Amino acid sequence: MTRRRSSSSSTALRVTADAIGPGTSVRYHYRGGNSLATVVDRTDRYVTFVGAECDGTFTHDQIDRLIDDDRLQIVLDDETHVPVSLELEGEDVSRELW
Repeated sequence: MTRRRSSSSSTALRVTADAIGPGTSVRYHYRGGNSLATVVDRTDRYVTFVGAECDGTFTHDQIDRLIDDDRLQIVLDDETHVPVSLELEGEDVSRELW
């Protein structure tokens, strides 16, 4: 997160890709709707998330733009949204998407 001073005396916080790591739940809004997903991998350059109805690998800059456009939101929960079929198979879903 970064701090941004507004014209008033208050300070606004801005969420960035730096706040997103493996295990983070997100809601991704795409053309056909929106879906919950869980971040499964984060590198120095990319963030990968997987959900029942969506998955994606984006650069940190792309993640920042998605957040700014309100197309990606951090969800405060303690559930994983990776499809059960992938978890049961023990697949490394983070590498499958590259």
